[in-house]
Amino acid sequence: MRRMRSPLIILMLVYFFSVLALVSVPGVDDSGQPFHMSALDAAYFIAIMQTTIGFGEIPYDFTDSQRLLVFLLLLPNVVAWLYSIGTLLGLILDKQFQAAFLRNRFGSHVNAIKEPFYIVCGFGNTGSMTVTGLLARGIRTVVIESEEKTVRRMMLKDRFAHVPAVVGRGRDRQLLELAGLYKENCMGVIATTNYDQVNLTIAITVKLLRPEISVLARSENQRVSDNMASFGTDAIIDPYRIFAGRVSLALSSPVKYLVEDWLISVPGSELRKVVEPPRGPWIVCGAGRFGGRMIKQLQKSGLPVTVVDVHPDRLPAYERAVLGRGTEEHTLEAAGIADAEGIVASTGDDIDNLSIIMTARHLNPRLFFIARQDERQHNELFDSSGADLVARRSRIVARQFLSAVTTPLLQSFMQHLRRSDEKFAERVAAKLKHVLQNRAPSIWVFELKGEIARNLRFVRARSSKVVLEHILRNSRSEENEFLPCVCLTLERGAQRKFLPDNEVELQIHDRLLFAGRDEARRQMLWTLQDSHSLMGNATGKHLPRGGLWRWLSER
Repeated sequence: MRRMRSPLIILMLVYFFSVLALVSVPGVDDSGQPFHMSALDAAYFIAIMQTTIGFGEIPYDFTDSQRLLVFLLLLPNVVAWLYSIGTLLGLILDKQFQAAFLRNRFGSHVNAIKEPFYIVCGFGNTGSMTVTGLLARGIRTVVIESEEKTVRRMMLKDRFAHVPAVVGRGRDRQLLELAGLYKENCMGVIATTNYDQVNLTIAITVKLLRPEISVLARSENQRVSDNMASFGTDAIIDPYRIFAGRVSLALSSPVKYLVEDWLISVPGSELRKVVEPPRGPWIVCGAGRFGGRMIKQLQKSGLPVTVVDVHPDRLPAYERAVLGRGTEEHTLEAAGIADAEGIVASTGDDIDNLSIIMTARHLNPRLFFIARQDERQHNELFDSSGADLVARRSRIVARQFLSAVTTPLLQSFMQHLRRSDEKFAERVAAKLKHVLQNRAPSIWVFELKGEIARNLRFVRARSSKVVLEHILRNSRSEENEFLPCVCLTLERGAQRKFLPDNEVELQIHDRLLFAGRDEARRQMLWTLQDSHSLMGNATGKHLPRGGLWRWLSER
């Protein structure tokens, strides 16, 4: 505001002396008598003169002396007015002023948030998917993004209209504080930028300033991941390691891979069919971060791998290696494409990866194709490429963030799934397939507390016990059929029961993880929140809802 000080002072001084001069010069009224303008009339006339509106002479026609004075006052008043307006417009258009104004408005919007929220650092492909998923689950977010054009595009979309966003670096301590880091309802910080070192700095900063909240960070570098783990980062997401691990799972247990894929897919999307990568020779084009992890997992599964890479210094590390990009026929032929059973297009360029897939398909259409995709705008191209599996980095990271934030029990269930035998995985697959109608499930968690706990006590006081089956049945249906869902986990204190029996007794503070159709979640919530429905399921008797009739029925 210092820049406006001089123009405003000049404007007020010119205005004051102009009013004083106009009041001092006498005029005449309608009857020809001497007349001095009032201060209000003079102030009004000078105002309309400054702004060049010009409503005319008031309250009477001016004398020659008054008109001469107005002529002398006209230029300095208009100049003072235009100078002030020009300075004000220059200030409004100034980048620093705009940034300061937007930051102040951002801080006000953050302070107005009363619900639990997460700070999301980075609003690229991963960040936008993460924020969209959190909003869909009713969780508020605050965004810090380094690119101004990205924030502007975000503001144009209706679904992000109420998401506070600011331009700046997420590793800036002051900006994190402005984003609500110290607010009690700040649940955690999610670092989604494309730069591992930036994510590391954000994680360290938050853990130093507020060690009690969750920090979730993306990292594709093993050294950075180990560094994050050393100071207790709550979740470290490496999309390439996750994808390579899932391919390894598909090789060792297709049914476990299938169950995992169903549980992490977008609710309502079509269920994936069984994926069985071949156990013959493989070609990996690109031995960078993603390719290196794929090579390691394939070799760990006992499969022969030929590496194709354009960097000569990477090739000596592998027994079978060919120098080249993999987009050329002669390179793939030298790598043994005719005898291979699978190929991984893992370069850092989406177009090159598509070219590898197309060239390889021309040479050997029987191959199992795996492709890496980095840019979301290429989704349709990769869908049309016919690749059996596509490693979409942003989608993998966003799903892991959402799972860690909204359904941490799902992570423990999938870890148990991987450790279990095939029979357990087949039981889970059979139960899910029975209820899902070929559509990916919704995932939800109910904790038996608050109103639900009061209803549970109410029913237990009038019945022997409440078991899992009592909330799995449709209380609003005459047939009382089972809801289309599966209970995956029951957590009680430090103990967890996976795929619990329907006869297990429910207790206060139990946490239950379910997968199924969304209508099952709504119906189950109705049963848990309505003591009469829960009582009906538990006893087979439906109590009257009126107090008098209930009293009579209990006699």
